[in-house]
Amino acid sequence: MKPLLYSQRDAQTHGVGWRREGANIRYYRGSSEEGQAMYCLTWTACFPHDHDTCYFAHFYPYTFSDLQRYLLVVANDPVRSQYCKLRALCSSLAGNTVYLLTITSPSRNPATTAAKKAVVLSARVHPGETNGSWVMRGFLDFILSDSPDAQLLRELFIFKVVPMLNPDGVIVGNYRCSLAGRDLNRNYRTVLKESFPCIWHTRSMIKR
Repeated sequence: MKPLLYSQRDAQTHGVGWRREGANIRYYRGSSEEGQAMYCLTWTACFPHDHDTCYFAHFYPYTFSDLQRYLLVVANDPVRSQYCKLRALCSSLAGNTVYLLTITSPSRNPATTAAKKAVVLSARVHPGETNGSWVMRGFLDFILSDSPDAQLLRELFIFKVVPMLNPDGVIVGNYRCSLAGRDLNRNYRTVLKESFPCIWHTRSMIKR
């Protein structure tokens, strides 16, 4: 949980990006406001340069643009695109695309495809949990590889992957909530399609 620091000067002059930085790190329960316990994270850091612009993060960032760049490379790969199909699951409240990947080995026999069990994976329902995107990227790198284990898994299963379930929250910098200020992880039973499109369409996809 050591915070990360990004220095624009270090990035421009030395090619150094995000790095762990800080000392005297404390996370503790503070005072309560209106019956809600407030928690504090404190640390000390030494800025590397004068007249610099620095940023802090709790984990290595992974943005919506990072995801789009990654998916574009996969979609344009003549080999991986044969067993990984990319489409839009739905649009978010702000009109951002919620992507769905279907990963499986192509089959000439429809009955063989129909007999495959499905595995559903998703990440970033809580937008601040950027480590989830790095785990998802590691999984995609593996399942789309030429590893014998990955090939076997693609033969046996259909993987339905929603790599970023809450793109609005990611883009605006929320930690836990959607653009509407709601925790999507607490609304999987919702019937409000217009209010929770990402969750509603994911649940509908799973049912299908």
